[in-house]
Amino acid sequence: MSDSIVRVKVNKNEFTWDKENGLFSFDGAPALLFWDTAIELFIETIMEVSGPDVSTTVFEATGFRMGKLVSSYYKDKFDIEEVFTQYSDIYRNAGWGNIEVAYFSLEEKKIIVRLKNSWEHRIFKLLDKDQASVLLPSHWAGVFSSLLEENMWYKLTKNQLAGDEYDEVEIFLSTITPNQNIHALTRQKEQKYIQELEEQVDNRTKELTSLVKTLSTPVLPVLQGVLVIPLVGKFNDERMEDLMQKALFEFTKQRANYLLLDLTAINGFDEYVVDRLQKLVKAVELVGGKCILVGISASFSLQIIQSGVNLKDIPSFSTLEQGVEFALEQTGFELIKAK
Repeated sequence: MSDSIVRVKVNKNEFTWDKENGLFSFDGAPALLFWDTAIELFIETIMEVSGPDVSTTVFEATGFRMGKLVSSYYKDKFDIEEVFTQYSDIYRNAGWGNIEVAYFSLEEKKIIVRLKNSWEHRIFKLLDKDQASVLLPSHWAGVFSSLLEENMWYKLTKNQLAGDEYDEVEIFLSTITPNQNIHALTRQKEQKYIQELEEQVDNRTKELTSLVKTLSTPVLPVLQGVLVIPLVGKFNDERMEDLMQKALFEFTKQRANYLLLDLTAINGFDEYVVDRLQKLVKAVELVGGKCILVGISASFSLQIIQSGVNLKDIPSFSTLEQGVEFALEQTGFELIKAK
């Protein structure tokens, strides 16, 4: 039974393998062993799925919380003076690289840690990345946040991947926390998502506006030289401007002689609409054509009379058929019923 438990002691650190139950522990705490290449794949997957901004925040938050966890496990076992030596042994013996606390000031609340051949450096080197370490620097910020019971953060002053002899991490008092970084990133993502939605809505609105313009003022050729535009709904400045441009463009393009404006489905036939229609009539006359109003019902004609609008100079008919017949007569054609 004793052969099922294997213990190896390196300095003051004890590694224990429980072969019968398939368990491994480091200084009495359950632990796992991974190859660097396995961690490389794990890190690479996070970076690929999350992107650079999100993955950096994930690494920093994870490292910081791991540091606080490690510190809470060991801080009752060592005095603050012993911590630096003991932590150096612990991390080295666990394969995390060589760690040196180069500077410590309790008064300044400032620590400088040097990391050489850390596992994070090894992983980023395998990935052929120029990215500076983030997980282990934030890890040490978490360690000293717990030890000193202060809010600490870090900055990387030297980078082994960039050619320095080691990674140098300065730990200092700060109002920055991983939680704030996560919230800031979340807000950034939300703002980006909202911006993307607004752009989609804006693009969709432009598409729908274009579609509405096309459908609301279609120019329909009826016979040679005769065009019809049905006016549907309520018209504002934008729709009237679109009507004017489209009518004149199609009228000259198709070399028409008559433009029939069908008012059957128009809403709000007031002085504003009449004024714009009269301008359209004059514009068509300037390019050598003539406008005809059709779709004038009895109630509509009464409304026009009561409004005081003068349309006597514009040919008007109650139906589209009458307007088309009039236009044909003016051009020398007539509709004959086939026998």
